[in-house]
Amino acid sequence: MLLWQKTMIGLARSESVTRRMQDSRYMARFARRFVGGRDGAEGLECAGALREHDLSASLFYLGEYVADPQKIETTRRVLGEVAQGLGKSGLDVHLSVDPTQLGAMISWEACRENVTALAREVAANAGTGRDVLMLDMEDSSVTQPTLDLYYHLRGEGLPAAVTVQGYLHRTPGDLVRLVADGAMVRLVKGAFAEPGNKAVTGRRDRDEAYRKAIVTLLSPEAREGGVYPVFGTHDHRMVAFAEHVAAANGWHRDQWEVEMLLGVRTAYQRELASRGVAVRLYLPFGRDWWPYSIRRVGENPRNLGFVFRSMFGRGE
Repeated sequence: MLLWQKTMIGLARSESVTRRMQDSRYMARFARRFVGGRDGAEGLECAGALREHDLSASLFYLGEYVADPQKIETTRRVLGEVAQGLGKSGLDVHLSVDPTQLGAMISWEACRENVTALAREVAANAGTGRDVLMLDMEDSSVTQPTLDLYYHLRGEGLPAAVTVQGYLHRTPGDLVRLVADGAMVRLVKGAFAEPGNKAVTGRRDRDEAYRKAIVTLLSPEAREGGVYPVFGTHDHRMVAFAEHVAAANGWHRDQWEVEMLLGVRTAYQRELASRGVAVRLYLPFGRDWWPYSIRRVGENPRNLGFVFRSMFGRGE
């Protein structure tokens, strides 16, 4: 799996492959499965449609590892406009952002300024929902700076949350501090091709690390401290385990949620929502869809079938 992930990440970061794929009308069918729209208006429309099925959304503007100041400013402006649109629609003003979208490729100081401005937009448009700027977590080289960014936003009294990756060796220690901070934490298994000195690499070990992190985030201490856990997984075994631990430790259904990707296990998403589990979908929008979409294939080779069906005009 490590070689497969590296290959898909290589395709995601190739500018020539990205241009070729995004210019293909056939591959656009592939994108529509995982991407909620070409612009902010379409992303908002998709979020509104999800609400009709009792599903919430976290909107993400496509684009990563950006070093062009103009593109960085565009990202900040578009997400600010989406925050306003979410607020006016009565939807959760819930945005996800990669630090490398907002200046980290130039400097972390520039990133901090942009992320702080965006968090202020979220705060200004917040209603009564789960309104927050969620910091996505990228490869391990930016783990600590991203956590530092989260704590900076919290120190400014801004609505911030952060993603942690269960497979990293450092995660148990990071979770101890986040629990003490009463954080909103999105826990994912981890999908980057990290070396063994940074992360566990076997599937069984990854699952065990994820279960241990679930126990930490759903502990009685975390509940009493105001932690809001978000379990980013499509693994029904992990969701069932989280439900069991939450019930055993006195958590209510509105005190935690499951987050999944748009277009992945749609029937299961609706099943969970129908029985009262809070479900949020990671909803990307924008024109730079190839890097994001091909990484979904890297995370699960079965998604490769969607590519072939799209190429031959049978996209779902």
